[in-house]
Amino acid sequence: MDSQQRADVFVGVHKGIRRGLLGLSLRLGSMDWSDPAEVKAAGKEFADMVRFLREHAQNETQVQMPLLEERSPGVTSQMAEEHERLEKFVDELEKDWVKTVASADPQAEGYRFYRGFNRFLSAYLAHMDLEEGPVTESVHRHFSDPEIGEMVGKIVARVGPQDMTMMLRYMLPGMNDFERGMFLLNLKAEAPPQVFNGVQNLAQSVLEPKDWDKLSKRLEE
Repeated sequence: MDSQQRADVFVGVHKGIRRGLLGLSLRLGSMDWSDPAEVKAAGKEFADMVRFLREHAQNETQVQMPLLEERSPGVTSQMAEEHERLEKFVDELEKDWVKTVASADPQAEGYRFYRGFNRFLSAYLAHMDLEEGPVTESVHRHFSDPEIGEMVGKIVARVGPQDMTMMLRYMLPGMNDFERGMFLLNLKAEAPPQVFNGVQNLAQSVLEPKDWDKLSKRLEE
């Protein structure tokens, strides 16, 4: 079976992360750093993305990587090294954000933060490519699709409701129509009705009307 047809533990969350990081990069590039309202809104978005990235890293560290190491020792070594490097990068960005918003020259400091953020973005995009390439190939080699489904279930179980809602606000618009449909249909089949209804309502609130229309029709089939 082609790897594109296999269950994939990264595709939805990585599309959400790309949507969030790239959108924030565009926002930082065009914002007026002397406008407190713009800075506050961007700070909220930056904080959400930091939460998203750290939650995702914990999912990988606590669930995916140990399972992979059991079946293919050493396969996650580069992944682990990159996690440590990227976490330090995020720590520095958080410190730089505080310095930037407190600066007497926010436009100049804002541009420096923007450049630093984009250096991080470049590194993180490369990291996701590693996971979507060699790591995914290893997952497909060592795990069946039902086992990958169990892995995803363990990840969902460890994420708190508030963090899951925040992540899905990025993930659902980042997926294509087919991926959203499969995600919601699987959720409908496996999750309690109140959980499915909550995610369905969230999808309606974050999707473009045409995308929601396609999704709602797919869910009724």
